[in-house]
Amino acid sequence: MDRVTISGILPDIKKAFNLNNRQAGIIQTVFIISYLIFSPVFGFLGDRYNRNIIMFIGLIMWSSVTFASSFVADGKQNFWLFLVLRGCGGIGEASYGIIAPTIIADLFSGRKRSAALAIYFLSVPVGSALGFLIGTFVAEAAKTWRAALWVAPAVGILAAIVCILFNENPPRGNAETNSDVTDDWQGFQATSWIDDIKAILKTPTYVLSSLGYACQFFTLGALAFWAAPTIYYIQFSLTGHATLSQIGLYFGLILCFGGIGGVITGAAVAGYLKKNVMKEGDAIVCAIGIALSGTSLYLCLVFGALNIVVAWIFVFAGSFAIFILSTPVTDILLYTVPPARRSTAEAFQIATSHLLGDAASPYIIGAIADAITLNKGPIAQSFALRYSLLICPFVCFLGCGFYLFASLTLVNDRKKMLQLIGNNNNVGENQRIVSENNNILNEKTPLLP
Repeated sequence: MDRVTISGILPDIKKAFNLNNRQAGIIQTVFIISYLIFSPVFGFLGDRYNRNIIMFIGLIMWSSVTFASSFVADGKQNFWLFLVLRGCGGIGEASYGIIAPTIIADLFSGRKRSAALAIYFLSVPVGSALGFLIGTFVAEAAKTWRAALWVAPAVGILAAIVCILFNENPPRGNAETNSDVTDDWQGFQATSWIDDIKAILKTPTYVLSSLGYACQFFTLGALAFWAAPTIYYIQFSLTGHATLSQIGLYFGLILCFGGIGGVITGAAVAGYLKKNVMKEGDAIVCAIGIALSGTSLYLCLVFGALNIVVAWIFVFAGSFAIFILSTPVTDILLYTVPPARRSTAEAFQIATSHLLGDAASPYIIGAIADAITLNKGPIAQSFALRYSLLICPFVCFLGCGFYLFASLTLVNDRKKMLQLIGNNNNVGENQRIVSENNNILNEKTPLLP
């Protein structure tokens, strides 16, 4: 919600701090860089300490700095402070963004896990929609863009309270086995961070799906930051009139319904394929989803300038397609990585995906647009942003290739993880038998006086 709120009020922020497109792109880049730097830290902590406390601290921090950023004074000389506060927000978001899926993984398994993850990832399109809708309307009602940054922190504080008081924190690996977790079980026993990284990087499916995920992040980061301003300039150049609240309304509705439809469709189709057609269903669905997203985005950028309705139709198609990946890509990680390494694997995947993806994409798009033209008129800005965003379809098709290669290794990596879990169960059974035998011997052997 918070990230997309910035996109909805970006033209006003540019005016407040007197920014060009390249400088405006730094706002998202700073946020993502701090997020990716601290993701491995929270992944390490999440595999070893109380996850609810870590998420609570992160939510409080993120809400506080987001609220504080709304009070930074206008003027280019104060832009650095706004960037620092946005960066601190990335630290807070890294906490719950990394840890939450691992808690779900420890509560559910199989198809129930996929369904639970689908519900969890519905928060992305719904939160994005609320960011556009509430942010732009609150800003317009309050006559200041700063008011848009007051809504998400209130929701964050409420979420932090619910997390610390009511959220369940199951044992790691709880869903994979009903046996007790012992220190000798290498599938559940936390090892050193270096050992964790070495192990997960030896999993080809994890590496390939992470590269595909980076391509998805590159596109999402660019669109989350620049799509609304681009449509704003397109509509203004075509009709001579456009308002941020109107763009926010349309974008919010499209992200909400397109995103919800994409998440549900992706989870359902992947589940059906895995059960009835092919075990590689998750990777295939990811490949198809990101390819369709790239195609829709290309058609939007090329033909959307001719008619605003055409632009909105392809925006909806692209949003639907890109969110198809949400559940399957996380499912791939959760069933190819042992429980004790999942937070670390999730953190490392997020960090590398952000580093190669949306940490740079908003800045790159802005820099290309500024290289095309420095004219701030709506027609010039529409042309520059549309052509700079054409890099995203290429990245989407690159991601499609990574997911297709991942489908070739997925089944084998899944078997390796199950074998590790099975070995752990055998260890646990052996320990139980030894314990029972010792108890019998103690009962039969009289104590010495």
